[in-house]
This record gives sequence, C-alpha cells and structure tokens, in this order.
Amino acid sequence: MEQWIDGHLDLAYIHQGLGDIRLPPATTENRCISLPSLQEGSFGIVAATIFIEPGVDAAAQPWGYGGPDDLAGAQRAAFAQLAIYESLEREGLLRIIRSAADLHAGGPLGIVLLMEGADAIADAADAARWHSRGIRMCGLTWAKGTRHAGGNAKGAGLTASGRELVTAFDALGILHDASHLSDVAFDDLLTLTTRKVVASHSNARALLGGGQRHITDAQIREIARRGGVIGLNLYGTFLASGRAATIDDALAHIDHVATTAGTRAVCALGSDFDGGFAPMDVPEGLRSPQQVHALLPRLRARNWSDRECLGFIGRNWLRVLEESLRVGEPRTSDRAAPTAAPDFSAAQPRSARC
Repeated sequence: MEQWIDGHLDLAYIHQGLGDIRLPPATTENRCISLPSLQEGSFGIVAATIFIEPGVDAAAQPWGYGGPDDLAGAQRAAFAQLAIYESLEREGLLRIIRSAADLHAGGPLGIVLLMEGADAIADAADAARWHSRGIRMCGLTWAKGTRHAGGNAKGAGLTASGRELVTAFDALGILHDASHLSDVAFDDLLTLTTRKVVASHSNARALLGGGQRHITDAQIREIARRGGVIGLNLYGTFLASGRAATIDDALAHIDHVATTAGTRAVCALGSDFDGGFAPMDVPEGLRSPQQVHALLPRLRARNWSDRECLGFIGRNWLRVLEESLRVGEPRTSDRAAPTAAPDFSAAQPRSARC
C-alpha cells in the first residue's frame, strides 16, 4: 500500500499540550494524532514541527518564549521539542530523516524536522548548528512575526537577519516553508531565492475572502512554477467561511490550487491535525489520519488519474524533499549526539494556534 506523507504535524507540541503521542488518545475529542493513529492511517513520513510561540502569555508554556528579543527563551523552547523527537528516535518509535537516502530507508515513521518560526536561530552562522541537529525545513515566522520576518498577522517583510538566513538555508539545503509569511515577506523570499518553496499547510485565499494566512493565486502559480508543493490544511475555518466545512470544501481547495497552478503535481497534504484545533473542527469524514483516504475516491470521481492521486498521497512531497535533501547531505561525523531524554510524565495545557 502506498504510504501517505503529511507536510505539517505539530507532534512535539501535541505531546506537550495534549498527551503522550506514543499512546492513542483516550477520546478523539481533543486530539486524533498519535504514533499509533499515523501507523493505522498508513503514514510513512510527516514533516514534524518545532513550533515555538512568542508572547508574554505564551512564555509560561513549554513551547513559548518572550518574543523576538528573547533568544534564550526561544532556544530553550525549541531544544525541548527537539529533545522529544530525539528521545522517540532512541526508543525506535520514529526516525529523523537527515538525507535523501533516509526517505527510502523503511522502518518506523520518518519525520522531516520543520522549524515553524525561526527565532531560535540566532543568525546565519547558527543555521548550520540547527541543520546538524536535523532541521531540513523552516518557516522564518509564525503568525506573530519573528526578528527575521513578518508573519500573516504582522505584515512586515524580511529583516536583514532574515535575508541572511535565506542565503544560509539555500547553502545548507533547508527547504523554505512560506505558510505563515506575510505577503511582503513572501515576495521578499522569492526575490532572494531561486530554489523550490513550499506552503506546508495553506489553502486558497480566493475561496475564503481574504486574509494573509491563506495563499493568493499569484503565490500558488509561483510555488508551482518552481516545482514546489502546497499542503492542504484540514482546519474547517481554513476551508469554509461562516459555516461548518465539508469534504467538498477540501476538494474545492485542491481543485482551485491545481487549476490555478496548471498542474496537479503541486497538490499535497499538510493537515495540521490537532495543531491548535480539535478533530471536531475538521470536516466530518476527515477527522483522523485513518480517514484521509476518503479523499481519494472523490478525487478519482473528478477525473484524477492513479498517478495524480499517488502524487497527492505523497509522491509530490517526496519529489521536493529528495531534491532539497540532496543539497546539504551531512556526513555522519557532522551529526551532533542527541540530547538527554525529556520528562514525559505530564502534558501541559496548550494555547490555541494554527
């Protein structure tokens, strides 16, 4: 059976806020994501985030830090999430993908480490340290903005440090994720890099009436022109406005992206399951990894070929990841030793985010 690739899951954040992801949830009211649920859903690879949230209120949470000037707090939060992934890797429950060969190695769930918000990266020189620890994708900002880039809730462009990070990422082979960039920052990124760009968990702005959290038709065309992908976000509010979203709404976003791009090879999954919203906020019939298969017969009914469906399942992500991973293939001796195992004894309450 073809295995799925999900381009955006906040596994460490979910573990910190909702419960041990090694175990199935007691109920599906608050979360659907766990390592067992991903296995049952035939997921082979996911982009697993290091998500850190800036702000005074967030700073008290394991994933929070004071803001763009709080480098120590941002690094503490980011390293705590990295330690979760490294501990799970030592337990043999997942494997961190560091090279193109790792994409095809088999074994437990493969994760591509995606930093969502780059305030933990001090500067361009520090990017190499994070790459050595496994970071292979990065969004320069989350919604609120970082010292490197404006976010979708804060419309500034890239700063001088952000511009330097773009150059460093290109040299290292760290894939750019544009999902939370402001429009100005998105344009700045495309001016600075000629490489592929992805939107790991974004939907079509044209179907939602605006808002910089969603991508424009021009952005869709440019991502496709560069050979990137756009991951379908399953959060209902990001699928339909003012009403409960349905599977048909998810399909409408897929169709719009494909039609606008002129190719179905740009379409992929970036569910963001449990990333600040509960399973009940997702369209009925798509509320867990085990249910995403329901999209396939609906795509075939819209004249998607088997090859195009396989692209959506994961081959489109695979194509992009293989190319970016080959740029910065690390030597074994470059890999830092994993950090000490974190305390899994108690999950913390989380704040809403997506």
